[in-house]
Amino acid sequence: MDAVSEQRLALVHPRLRDKVHAAMAALAVKGTYFRVAQGLRTYAEQDALYAQGRTTPGHRVTNARGGYSNHNFGCAVDCFPFLTGASGEINFDANTQQFKAMVSSLKAQNLTWGGAWETIPDAPHFQLPDVPVTPTAADRAAFAKGGLAAVWAMYP
Repeated sequence: MDAVSEQRLALVHPRLRDKVHAAMAALAVKGTYFRVAQGLRTYAEQDALYAQGRTTPGHRVTNARGGYSNHNFGCAVDCFPFLTGASGEINFDANTQQFKAMVSSLKAQNLTWGGAWETIPDAPHFQLPDVPVTPTAADRAAFAKGGLAAVWAMYP
């Protein structure tokens, strides 16, 4: 696994990290590798993404403001396969065999796939299966009171 992915996985829920590691290992045996492009995001980073296509230039990439994405609580990752080998250029095309193999491997770990969402499908997005699709007021309250550890305790 590449160092960038490891740095990002170090900041997410331990169970999510373990599932992503298992998916990576299963794919590596077949010669396919992927990168964790996003993991934990601050509320400010989430708000900046939400602004795209609304109040700042760019296309809309999310319907979630800060506090309403599982990235804000370390319970989601965005992943993309490499075009060749274990590093280098990223494959952003969700219609390729590499991307589909990555999706299958992560789904085999029982992660929820954002590519199946109807409002804004999010092909690179994967999250823990037992967290709500959209974080709740209880998630935000736990985070405000006790940080990531308090949220993660809700989803052991």
